[in-house]
Amino acid sequence: MIKYKRSGFTLMECIICIGILLFIASFSITGILKLNSSLTNNVSVDYYNNYILNIFSNSTKYCKEKNKGGYLLFEDNGTIKFFCNNVKVEAFEIPKGFKFLNTETFNKIIEINNLGILTKACTIKYANLEGDINSITIRVGTEYVQIKEK
Repeated sequence: MIKYKRSGFTLMECIICIGILLFIASFSITGILKLNSSLTNNVSVDYYNNYILNIFSNSTKYCKEKNKGGYLLFEDNGTIKFFCNNVKVEAFEIPKGFKFLNTETFNKIIEINNLGILTKACTIKYANLEGDINSITIRVGTEYVQIKEK
């Protein structure tokens, strides 16, 4: 009787190979999910920083064009309200997951004079989606706002 040598895989070898591949894939998927979460947070922080800078810029421009003073009111519920001449002009909602931490240090109000200049120096600190603390620093009279990295 002639014996044929098979060059294929047995069922047990196939199951072991599939198990090894699934084990390696589970680590890859976990790494990808963590990377996605980190990237989402970084994009959200960049968006939020630009959003705050845009609020300051638009508010100062509005006060300068109207030649009237105003202020930005930071509320606990996550809104920033802009008032000019004690009349509410606009309300801005901050993105979900972000929270102001130190608005009490500047009494929750940043004033803008009729020349469109922020009259109070302060640092706005906020927690991002991952709980890291970021800050935005405002300098008086120079219209300079700096985003500080953590």
